[in-house]
Amino acid sequence: MKNNDNRTIAVLATGLSVLIAVFTVFTGTVRAAGQPLTPEQAAAKMEAARTEIAITRTNIVLTLEQLDLVRTADDPKAQFQKFTAQLARMEERAQLTRERAQAMKSRGDAYFADWEARIAGIQDPESRRQVEASYDKRKKSYDRITRFMQKAGKDFTPLLSMLKEIQQLLEGERSRENVAAAKDLFMRANWRCGDVQRSLMEVEREFQNLAADFAGQKKPSPVGDSDQTPKNTTRKD
Repeated sequence: MKNNDNRTIAVLATGLSVLIAVFTVFTGTVRAAGQPLTPEQAAAKMEAARTEIAITRTNIVLTLEQLDLVRTADDPKAQFQKFTAQLARMEERAQLTRERAQAMKSRGDAYFADWEARIAGIQDPESRRQVEASYDKRKKSYDRITRFMQKAGKDFTPLLSMLKEIQQLLEGERSRENVAAAKDLFMRANWRCGDVQRSLMEVEREFQNLAADFAGQKKPSPVGDSDQTPKNTTRKD
């Protein structure tokens, strides 16, 4: 029975290692073999990943804010340069989101397959059910995070396209037609911003839940979105 218990503990530890290994795409650090994470350390890793998502969300909001300030700035040209610089940073975060989503998908398939193989080797039915329950829970989190990361990466494309089109319009002659076109694009970009933000909020929420779970805490309050999503009520795609 002791061997079964040890095997169960080892497979559960493997599951934790799987999740951490997959999510190193956010933290950029890999723990050396033979050094299992404590629940607190695992929670800290999940919180670091959540912070990375929050940084991306903030960058999106800052980009739209810098653009909106162009129309009321005392020096529109200087403010336009601030918007341009912030747009470049946002583009970097968008590319990072796509790369992380792809890396998670590639790593996750292999890591979870290994975890499944280890579970299959547990002979005791009760121990196997215990580990399978843990596997199912972690796999659902991984699937949700991967799905919403991929969606966010996809939704970044039309948002960036609209912002770059606005950038081109404002770089040229500030004619009445160009300004009107830029305003229309800004409204549509605001809604596209909401598409990306909602996906990233789902990812952030899942990381929050994982961090709380590893730390043995109750489920945290939902990620707030009052300052991160558009306020318009009429959508124009």
